[in-house]
Amino acid sequence: MARPVNCNTVVLTIILILFISPVAADVSGSTAISSGSSPEVTHQPYRIELFIPTATMIHSDQIKDQINGLNGNDVLIATSFGLSIYNGNWETRHMNLDNVSAGLLEDYITAIEYDAKGNLWLGYAGGLQIYNGRSYQTITDQQLLKNLQINDLQRWNNDMWIATGNAGIHRYHDGTWTWFQPMTSSGPGFYEIDSMVVDPAANAMLIATNDAGLWIIRSPEEPIRFELLAGKYTPNGQMEHVRRDPLGGAYFFDKNTVVHYREDTGFVPVLTIKDLSPGNIGINDISAGPDGKLYVATDDGLFIWENNAVFRHLTRFEGMGSSTVVRTVNVDTQNRVWFSTQGYVGYYVEKTELDNIIGIELVTQVQDPSLLQTPPLTGKQATGNPAASSKTSSVAKNSSIFDPVIGIINSISGLFGVKIIS
Repeated sequence: MARPVNCNTVVLTIILILFISPVAADVSGSTAISSGSSPEVTHQPYRIELFIPTATMIHSDQIKDQINGLNGNDVLIATSFGLSIYNGNWETRHMNLDNVSAGLLEDYITAIEYDAKGNLWLGYAGGLQIYNGRSYQTITDQQLLKNLQINDLQRWNNDMWIATGNAGIHRYHDGTWTWFQPMTSSGPGFYEIDSMVVDPAANAMLIATNDAGLWIIRSPEEPIRFELLAGKYTPNGQMEHVRRDPLGGAYFFDKNTVVHYREDTGFVPVLTIKDLSPGNIGINDISAGPDGKLYVATDDGLFIWENNAVFRHLTRFEGMGSSTVVRTVNVDTQNRVWFSTQGYVGYYVEKTELDNIIGIELVTQVQDPSLLQTPPLTGKQATGNPAASSKTSSVAKNSSIFDPVIGIINSISGLFGVKIIS
């Protein structure tokens, strides 16, 4: 005679299996790692996708610039080893030694930007290229560019502005190149630009220089006037970089401080490094989201700043890779927050309410083991997320909060001929 099954023992065993056993990773591709594969991260209200630079992924973790594609789906990333494009899959372009017009001028790209006609401009340490979708036009003529080192590219209405080495700034307007010679009556009071952005609210260009403070061009119309915004010996003038604020204005920052500038409010302090961490760390990059969040890449991970406080702190323990140092950060049009660390490039995305729904059906008996199979995930962006469908609103209004657990336990215990009654 068979020994009776002790239901309590079975229940305890199944609960231990469900809640203690490690979760199997769903890895899409051998070098794409989803944070959803970790039990500690699976139930977080966000997802982190990591890519290890290889021949089939992005080719370098040294990110120099990043822009959105014209279709809103692509992300273009300028790296130290080619131009990488991501649209769910990776593609990387390199130099073509056999046909220069069919490939990049150099593999090390310093800046990228689209012009008003949809041509892609690529900056290098030794020149400039314009890609029209079929071929590359290469510009290395110093009659056009007084310095061939491209520091930054910025579209402003129909014009393209080019920051070149220590030769100040150039403008390309309707087929005509203009060099604004530094330290002249019609030129800027600086030689070398670090970064520049267009304020979407004021339609003005804001410029951070290497050693000459902060500058503004208030109108793209002639005559072009360069106005000193903050001298290099003032607290605000010591900011080293500038990033666009999609809500209007711009953020200036250095290793220790972030300030915000708008024409109507002037400079407003945002945060200092001590607001983020008591340790001896520095700010490496920032990027502003359309929802008002500010993403701060530091030597101690990625901080999300919202409503004058740290909203979330992400480190290697939350799935940011193996290094604590986050070098770059950039928010794309799909609100994915791209970042780079040593050995990894990835993105962080907050889950929506739909993402957080877990499909559970209450089960009283299971006779067919195939009913226990997990619905397959669809698409790379579903990696690490529970599958969601129209069947996911499965918990009845009068059900106990334990009913889903009981249903799962019943499903598994049914294989052993045991049913638990709730």
